[in-house]
Amino acid sequence: MNLAVTVIQIVAPVFLLGAIGFGWVRMGFEYHVDFVTRLGINLAVPALVFTALMKSPVDPQALGALTLAAIVAHVAIGLLLAIGLWFAGLSLRTFLAPMTFGNTGNLGLPLALLSFGQAGLGYGVVILAVTSILSFSIGV
Repeated sequence: MNLAVTVIQIVAPVFLLGAIGFGWVRMGFEYHVDFVTRLGINLAVPALVFTALMKSPVDPQALGALTLAAIVAHVAIGLLLAIGLWFAGLSLRTFLAPMTFGNTGNLGLPLALLSFGQAGLGYGVVILAVTSILSFSIGV
C-alpha cells in the first residue's frame, strides 16, 4: 500500500498538469508550444538541476565520479552505435544522437526519485545535466 501511495504522489502531478493542458486547449485557449518549450529548457530545467543539487545529500566526490562515469558511458554508447549504424548502412547524422541521448529528464528523474529517494534524484539530475550538455553541444 505504501508503494502505491508513493507512486501516486510522484505521477499525480504529471497527470494533473496533462489534464490542465488538455482542458486548456479543449476550451479553445491558445497553447504556444514554442513558448512552453523555451520556458522549460531555459528556466525550469536549470532551476531543477540547481535546486536538486543543492538539496541532494550526496557526497560531492560521488557526484564528480558519476559525472565522469556518465561522460564515459555516453562516449562508449556513441562509439558502439556509430559502428553498428555504419555496418547497417544507416545515416549517422539521422540516428546517432537520438539513439545515444535518452530521455533522462521526463522519464529518468521520476524513476530515480521513486526508486532511490532524494539521493537518487540528485544522481539523476547529474546524469540529466551531462546528457543535456552533450546532447546540445556534440549531439546537435
